[in-house]
Amino acid sequence: MTAKPARNRRTQADRSGEMRARLVEATVESLVERGYARTTTVEVCRRAGVTRGALHHHFADLPDLLAAAMSDTYERFFLAPARTRPFASLEAWIDDAWARLRQPAFKAVIEVWLAARNEPVLGRELRPAIDRYKLVFSIEASARLKALIGSSAEVQAFYRLACETLIGLALGRATTPGGRAVDHEAVVIATLKTLGRRITREAAA
Repeated sequence: MTAKPARNRRTQADRSGEMRARLVEATVESLVERGYARTTTVEVCRRAGVTRGALHHHFADLPDLLAAAMSDTYERFFLAPARTRPFASLEAWIDDAWARLRQPAFKAVIEVWLAARNEPVLGRELRPAIDRYKLVFSIEASARLKALIGSSAEVQAFYRLACETLIGLALGRATTPGGRAVDHEAVVIATLKTLGRRITREAAA
């Protein structure tokens, strides 16, 4: 008689992790579709198909859930293996950064970031998550950015200009109905890449 293969049993930790993931996903979806003002624990529970008791079993309150949502998007956008390889050029960095910032889910980060700026209590609770995002684009905190940009003041200034421009484009998408691309996106990205090539050549000369 052939023995039946053992079933993979889900542990309590597995179930807990899955529930947290459902709640975080529902939170991000609500932030993208409804904005911060209309993202409530009731709305998140409705989307996740769980009770408020289940939510509070995993998260203390809405700020705790929002912090988890920010951390989740951070890990997906910035800590995946493909996000840790060296950049070949400033053009490659621009393509990589814009591929992350233009994602619909990044609107959730913008919504929470702006809310934290205007609500001091929320800001204090979300400070660790916000600080992680600030470090993403910090030359001082990133070995691969240091290797790419070097010590040239001109290249560093261009990099900071490009950062602010890309974040501005992401904000433009976030405020456009449906999160659609704004008309001038392609022109702005192409211009940044052209300037990046020129500045890199001049710095190397």
